Amino acid sequence: MNDKLNSNVQSNKVNENDNKIIKEDKNYNELLNQLIEEKNKNKKLMEQLSSEQQKVKELNEKIKLYENNNNNIKKIKELEETINSLNFKINNLDKDKGINLKSDEEIVALFFTSVEQDVHRPISCKKSDTFVRIEEKIYNEYPQYKELNTYLTVNGNAIKRFKTLEENKIKDGNTIIINVYE
Repeated sequence: MNDKLNSNVQSNKVNENDNKIIKEDKNYNELLNQLIEEKNKNKKLMEQLSSEQQKVKELNEKIKLYENNNNNIKKIKELEETINSLNFKINNLDKDKGINLKSDEEIVALFFTSVEQDVHRPISCKKSDTFVRIEEKIYNEYPQYKELNTYLTVNGNAIKRFKTLEENKIKDGNTIIINVYE
């Protein structure tokens, strides 16, 4: 009977151990599933972080462009003020010299600049001048632009090369921007 009792006790211990192992396995599997879920959440968060970092980078680039545009606008306004001042001086010099221009020969001062900011040139000309003649003067001073496919704009409008300043509605003190087709 002792043997039977010992056998039962041992059997109970084995059963208890088996139950403990089963519980441990369940706990292990639950923890493993939780770990997998957390890894998946972490992966999604890393993807979101990467996406947000890309957005920040794009916004920083836009800010730089905006700042550059603001600086260009300030520079253009300063140059327009210089042109207006020079126009005033030119008009006074013309009056002092007794020069009388016909109405179609009215002198206007224009300021040429480029998108790349490597051209800064005021030019005085007649309203009746064909724009291509004025453009030729610029390209003679800045020959690098002869090799490029360019177009010129004033107040956001493209200039027709073979029309006069008046026909292009170009006025005294306007800034002409040299643009390059990419």
